[in-house]
Amino acid sequence: MSDPVERLPFYLKRFPFFVISYIVAPLASLLLLIHWKSLRPQTRDARLIVSALFLMLFLVDFFPRGWYQNAMLAFAITVGLFITFIGLERKRSKHDK
Repeated sequence: MSDPVERLPFYLKRFPFFVISYIVAPLASLLLLIHWKSLRPQTRDARLIVSALFLMLFLVDFFPRGWYQNAMLAFAITVGLFITFIGLERKRSKHDK
């Protein structure tokens, strides 16, 4: 049998959380931390990946312009993609079992 349907507040559903992460990344991270224990691990992992990626991109704006900012942006994108692919691979391997 499948898991019971998870009751999420509106702002933690997939699309609204993505929009909140895109516009105000620190707020999305804070919301995730507040509701951390009430979320299922699959939902928590997915929201954490989105939140971490947008938070890294948000923080890059505070670095000085020039080479350093470009290097940090490349690092943030690389880490975000790396985390995403690890999460997808873990999810796929659990699904195959």
